[in-house]
Amino acid sequence: MIKTYRLTVLRRLSLVACLMLALWISPSAAEDTSMEEKNRQIVGDAFKGWEADTFNVFDLLANDVIWTITGFNPMVSGTYHGKADPLSRTVELFSERMSEGLSPTVHRVWADGDDVIIHFDGEGRTAASDVYRNSYLWVFRMDDGAVTEVIAFLDTAAFAALLSREPG
Repeated sequence: MIKTYRLTVLRRLSLVACLMLALWISPSAAEDTSMEEKNRQIVGDAFKGWEADTFNVFDLLANDVIWTITGFNPMVSGTYHGKADPLSRTVELFSERMSEGLSPTVHRVWADGDDVIIHFDGEGRTAASDVYRNSYLWVFRMDDGAVTEVIAFLDTAAFAALLSREPG
C-alpha cells in the first residue's frame, strides 16, 4: 500500500515537473518558431519581389554583411566584407555582362532559428545574346530582418566564365 502510494505520488510529481518544464520551454520555443517563420517570410517575400522585378534582394543586406562564395575559383570564391564589397566585386560586374537581369526561380525556402536557406535557379540573357544559367543555394544569417552573413553555393566556374567576358 505504501509502495503504491509512493508510486502514485512520484507519478504525479513527475507529471507536474513535466508540465512545469513544458510551460517554461514553450514560450521560447514559440518565439523561436515565430522568428523562424518571420525570417522565412522576409526572405521568401524578397525573392518573390525579385521574381516580379519589384524588389532588389540585395537591399536585405546589412551594411556590415559578410558574404562568402564557396569553392576554389580565385576569380569569385572568397569572403567579402561589408555590403559594398560583394556588390562592387561580383554583382555589378555580373550586371555589366547581362542584357537583362537574372530572373530567379525559387524551389524552396527553409528556416532554422536565425538561418534561412533558399534554393533557386537563375537565368538571364547575356550581352552576347546567349543564356546564362546557374543553380544557387544561399544560407542567410538574419538579425532583426537584415541579412548579416551569407554563404553562397553555386557553379563558380560558370559565374567566373561570365565575369571574364568583356562588359556589354
